[in-house]
Amino acid sequence: MKRIWEVIKKIFIWLGAVFSAIFVVLFMKDCRVEHGNDIGCGDDKTEDINAKAAKKREEAVERISRADARSICEGYGTVCDTIADGKERFRRRCKRTDN
Repeated sequence: MKRIWEVIKKIFIWLGAVFSAIFVVLFMKDCRVEHGNDIGCGDDKTEDINAKAAKKREEAVERISRADARSICEGYGTVCDTIADGKERFRRRCKRTDN
């Protein structure tokens, strides 16, 4: 009788855990939809962020179009040098394998 009682307790514990997990999932989903905290709702915060991003994007495009070519090239000079160094290392490595 003692073993049967232990098995019954284990079964009820598992069932209670499953039902409580289902309840928590459904309750949390209901709260998110009810209060508008769902990610896909498109609330005011998302619209504000998108508006700020669009404004910054337009400012960047205007700044680039106003800049002269020399300042842009000087800004990317180190990048070009690094790319050239990488190409040269690659050529040297390929020459060693041609033997």
